[in-house]
Amino acid sequence: MTPEQMKITDTKRKNILLLITYSVSLLSGLIFSIMNQSGIIPTTVFASQLILLVVYFIVLQLMMKKPQLYVYFSIPTIYVIMLLWLLTDGANAKNMVILTLMAVLSAIHFQTVIFVIGYVSGLIILVLNKVFASGEDGLFNELFLPALLTYLLVGIVLGVVIHLNKKQSVQIQEFLQRTEEEGRKKDEQRALFAKELTTISTSIKQINDQIQIHLVSQNEMRTAVNEISAGSQTQSDQINNIASVAAMTMTKMEDVTHLSNDLSLHSDDANRLAVSGNERVTYLHDNMTELKNIIEGLSSTFKELTKKIEETNTFIGSIQDITDQTNLLALNASIEAARAGEAGRGFSIVADEIRKLAEITRNTATRINDNLSSVNEVNSTALEIMDLSSTKLHENMSATDEVTEYFTTLREKLDAISQEFKRLSSTASSVKGQTGEVELSTKELAAVIEQSSAGLEEISATIETLNEDNETIARYIHDTAESAERIEHSINH
Repeated sequence: MTPEQMKITDTKRKNILLLITYSVSLLSGLIFSIMNQSGIIPTTVFASQLILLVVYFIVLQLMMKKPQLYVYFSIPTIYVIMLLWLLTDGANAKNMVILTLMAVLSAIHFQTVIFVIGYVSGLIILVLNKVFASGEDGLFNELFLPALLTYLLVGIVLGVVIHLNKKQSVQIQEFLQRTEEEGRKKDEQRALFAKELTTISTSIKQINDQIQIHLVSQNEMRTAVNEISAGSQTQSDQINNIASVAAMTMTKMEDVTHLSNDLSLHSDDANRLAVSGNERVTYLHDNMTELKNIIEGLSSTFKELTKKIEETNTFIGSIQDITDQTNLLALNASIEAARAGEAGRGFSIVADEIRKLAEITRNTATRINDNLSSVNEVNSTALEIMDLSSTKLHENMSATDEVTEYFTTLREKLDAISQEFKRLSSTASSVKGQTGEVELSTKELAAVIEQSSAGLEEISATIETLNEDNETIARYIHDTAESAERIEHSINH
């Protein structure tokens, strides 16, 4: 309730008090006048005052809803009627009592203007009573001074009371205004607090939703990293197998080198034998027999060399298959790193390095394959020559007369064989060096993959830690959001 509403309510109650109090006194006076047959004038005065008070109350307070005007109409009207009563009926001792009561009723509303009007009007009527009183009325003369003194004292008391009430009303009004202002400020603060709390609650909900999305993304990253780590482990095992195969190939190529050197030595020996063949015709049969054995040994050696080269060719195929699989794994790793975004950037670099090493391995394997193809061709040529030499030796065994020509041809063939063996030895040395490079590259690639696997394990552990931290933060944010909702609901209700 506002101060203005309180003031109107208080005015209505004081109007009711004024109406009831004075109506009871008027009704008592009216009954007394009728019973004592005081005359038409007193009866009319009491009746008219009673009727006018009731009419004013109905019209002003009940119908027009302006209770503050009631006292401005009722009090002056009462004094006007009493003045008319004095002028028409003369002085009356009963008026002194009524005037004192009216002074009190004028002060009911604690309004200075109404009290002054009523009190001054009553004082004037009281003095006029004395003026219009006959000199023979001794009782009236005796009561006038006490009544006047009483009236003055009542006026002083009522004036002090009105003054004190006015000061108290001002204080109460100031207090109510301060209370209303504080209430308004509290409402504004409450509205501001509710608004800010709503903003905080919304922000916390958005943060909670974003954290949930991050948790899902981190789980996907963790799954992808685990898959890449498993693939890297498989790839590391395959690279280790490649390294083992390369080491075995290098061992075989060393054997090929030794065999080539041996063949070169045998070829030199055969050439020297062919040069001195003309001088040792008598020993041709024995030498041919010995040469036959040597060539058969060479044939066996070349067959063994053919087997080794074919076995080496299968190793080259395995290396190429593993290189293709390495390229595929590097491509998959690059795709997964791209999906991971900024967190997979380091792993993308590792995947590029793996792909480069795989390309180097492929090129090296191709070169080895080309060299082995050349060795195969040389070896086939050597086998053909060895077969032809064997045939010639058998013919020379049966045709000693043609020994000179065959030795000449043999010397030429042996020169060619010597050159081919030198080329074979050079090719074997080259293949050996390239095989060493392949072994070194595969070892380096294995080390890189192991480092990548270790890095992936660290990344997986980091993601797991971040996931746990985000879950903890999500729980805190969820609890905070629920608290904010409860506070907002409490404020709104």
